Amino acid sequence: MTQATSEITVTPARDYGNEVGQGWPVVVAPAPGELLSSWLHRLAMANGVPPQYFGRVLDVAGGDWSAKLDRNLPGPVLNFLVERTRLPAEDIDGLALSRDPLAGLRVRQIIGSGSARTSASSINRLQYCPACLKEDRAPFFRRGWSLATRVSCFLHGCRLRDHCPACGGGIAPARQNRLLPQHFCVWCDADLRKPTLPAEYDVQRLERLIDDLLRLHVAGHGRHGKISLPAMLGAACFTFNGEPTSISRLPHRVRYALFRQLADGMTHLQKRSVHPAIDLWTRTALAAPKHSDLVASLRAEITSQITPGSKTRSRLPDLADLQQVIGRLHSNRRTSLATAMPAN
Repeated sequence: MTQATSEITVTPARDYGNEVGQGWPVVVAPAPGELLSSWLHRLAMANGVPPQYFGRVLDVAGGDWSAKLDRNLPGPVLNFLVERTRLPAEDIDGLALSRDPLAGLRVRQIIGSGSARTSASSINRLQYCPACLKEDRAPFFRRGWSLATRVSCFLHGCRLRDHCPACGGGIAPARQNRLLPQHFCVWCDADLRKPTLPAEYDVQRLERLIDDLLRLHVAGHGRHGKISLPAMLGAACFTFNGEPTSISRLPHRVRYALFRQLADGMTHLQKRSVHPAIDLWTRTALAAPKHSDLVASLRAEITSQITPGSKTRSRLPDLADLQQVIGRLHSNRRTSLATAMPAN
């Protein structure tokens, strides 16, 4: 016996805010490192509103309303969210990429039109780690995944993905018109958490170096010159489909292949381009092996100073982590010396 099924759609009333009062019935706390759009999708779901319609609640037009808010969170929308969730404004604003020093390196979420499926080959949307989504109690998208210089997961060592493994459609949770979690494809309902292949060691090593350099830049210890490191790495120095293109506009498969070529020497790119950014990419790739050795040496030295004979953690610290530890060690050493000095 077969039972006919019909799709149920939900359209929120225009006065949704008045219906539930000043505060929404359910408040969802942002997860550590969560992207604003991801939190908004989960907030909408928790209050019984499919993400596709939640933009109307916030008075933000367009099918990709949440991608717009990731890049630019207007004051009125922020104030409205604070009023309805009673969460601190700085906590909500910190989820967005509005004042992001690495904005030029974020994957471009090109705004589409209509409701037709858009293939990942022609549009760059969110990228994600399927292993992370599978481990999440409530799946969410990380801010770190939005960096175009990330092609693998630092936690699981697997490749990231920017399309549905079943239908190839782009990742666009804001277009979900039903009450389904974010790990289901909006186009075909497939589970997005199908495992990806492991990332090659040389690719991960290059990623780590770039990530460390960018974190140093954000902390104020970057290279000094006319052009910043993010601006150089984000320059339109590559060619894709016959056009000059920046890394932020390349789909994941192309970026991963590029990192693999960089790790292997990339001599053909140097011959075809005289762009100064290509030289920076090449020199960075050549430095990656020595960088990983340096971080390993620092990690061993610092670990021995803090807890002699202890085993290292399963998650290896990066250069920025080690710098913080070194700073604390120096601070403690200065305090000890000051205490030991005799008074005049």
